[in-house]
Amino acid sequence: MDTNIKIVFLFSGQGSQYRGMGQKLFEQNALFKNSLEQSDRIVQRWLHRSLIDELYGTKQQRFDDLLITHPAIVAVEIAMASVMQGLGVRADFVTGNSLGEFAAGVVSGVWTAETAIEATIEQAKSIVRNNTTGGMVAVMSRKTGFLEHLYLKHNLFLASDNFDGHFTLAGSIQNLNAFQSELEKPGIDFLRLPVNHPFHSPLIENGRNGSIYDMAGMPSLSVPTTGFVSGLQCEELTTLPENYFWEVISKYTDFPKMVKYIEKKSTCFYIDLGPSGTSASFVKYNLDHTSSSQVFQIITPFKREPEQLEKLQEILAGKNNLMQGELKSAI
Repeated sequence: MDTNIKIVFLFSGQGSQYRGMGQKLFEQNALFKNSLEQSDRIVQRWLHRSLIDELYGTKQQRFDDLLITHPAIVAVEIAMASVMQGLGVRADFVTGNSLGEFAAGVVSGVWTAETAIEATIEQAKSIVRNNTTGGMVAVMSRKTGFLEHLYLKHNLFLASDNFDGHFTLAGSIQNLNAFQSELEKPGIDFLRLPVNHPFHSPLIENGRNGSIYDMAGMPSLSVPTTGFVSGLQCEELTTLPENYFWEVISKYTDFPKMVKYIEKKSTCFYIDLGPSGTSASFVKYNLDHTSSSQVFQIITPFKREPEQLEKLQEILAGKNNLMQGELKSAI
């Protein structure tokens, strides 16, 4: 693999979760399993519930209980980082989208895996306790004046821009339902996310003070030891501001701006360590047509993780030539 190519780890947030995420790795990869079991012990200590049972048990209902999904997403991503470490894959940069910044912080040395999991639990408890209910919807259409007028008419908030023709909105359940009914008339595609809270909007702010108070007793954030590119501020940070991990789930995020920042640094090989390949897709659609950067995902809902890990090892061993684009994407 060309040594000039920088490796970037990607971590995704709320909405990317589903039951069974990473199950093949849990069954077949000792590093992934050990990491997830460590997270499970933390969750059981704080919530008296089993993270592993929630992920891989017999439950079939919608996976949207924030008390479990918040730590589950981060735990799976931390476990994936352990797998990368075991393979000797070291990131030059890490970046997260929303909740994904919690796992990015672990990889960059900002805090420990245990602290990150505990922080997700405390944050989720504060959000639930303060009744910050609502939801989020991804819209697959260019953000025209008509659409902006429509979502403002329904008192929705722009949560994130993901790529040209794809953005996410947050708001109350009632307003989201009314907005979606109007999208159906002209046939505009949308996807309601498995989220019961309006992240990245002012409506989530009721949980701020409780979350900050609960996290105040945790260890201070350390200086990143790996390039930490903030998905919130869209630049590399050498220190993280106070209350940073509340801001990342409550403020608007600009994914295209973040990708543009990283692309200016180097040709990159982006490895998505999230559970659904969301970040890999977003990066792919944000790359300029002249870019030689590539994207790769490992966990998929189709449970092809062992095969994907084999492909990744081949690529990093130089058996495929990224610069010539033989592997445009493994999404």
